[in-house]
Amino acid sequence: MGSRVSSEGAGPAKLPIVGTTWYRRGPSYWLRRTSFVVFLLIVTGLMFGVTLNMFLSTVGGLSDGWRHISYTLQAVASTGAAGWGWAYYRRKAREAKARAASPAETWRSHDSAQRRAPGLASAGRLPALLLLPFMAPVFAWVLGMLLAMASLRELPSEAGARKALNQA
Repeated sequence: MGSRVSSEGAGPAKLPIVGTTWYRRGPSYWLRRTSFVVFLLIVTGLMFGVTLNMFLSTVGGLSDGWRHISYTLQAVASTGAAGWGWAYYRRKAREAKARAASPAETWRSHDSAQRRAPGLASAGRLPALLLLPFMAPVFAWVLGMLLAMASLRELPSEAGARKALNQA
């Protein structure tokens, strides 16, 4: 006689951000996904606004001609970066869906990224502080990625989990 755990059917795997709500995709799922993306959009949008304000005050003392050129370059760079972030995330999501990683691989990737993040953050602190007034395009790139993530119907991790669940 098998144990109670082994006799039960395999349930949906718990995934980063959406937990097990991805399986039924009900209100709880959409609330989790929406609140996560809205929070990240607010934080990144605020950082974009702060850096843009710093940039405007930095170049505010230039002569009219140079100031307008700087404003134009910043607008072009930020718009281009947002489009690039959108395209980058959509391409990565398409590749990840084609690979369809299992839930265990998704968690390993998530944990690996979480372990790497503090080292990457401390390595980039000094350059980021020095270049902070000119970092608005970086935050625009992240905003583009977040908007692309928000527009996906199914996250890449969900595709892999659904495939693993159907094979079980």
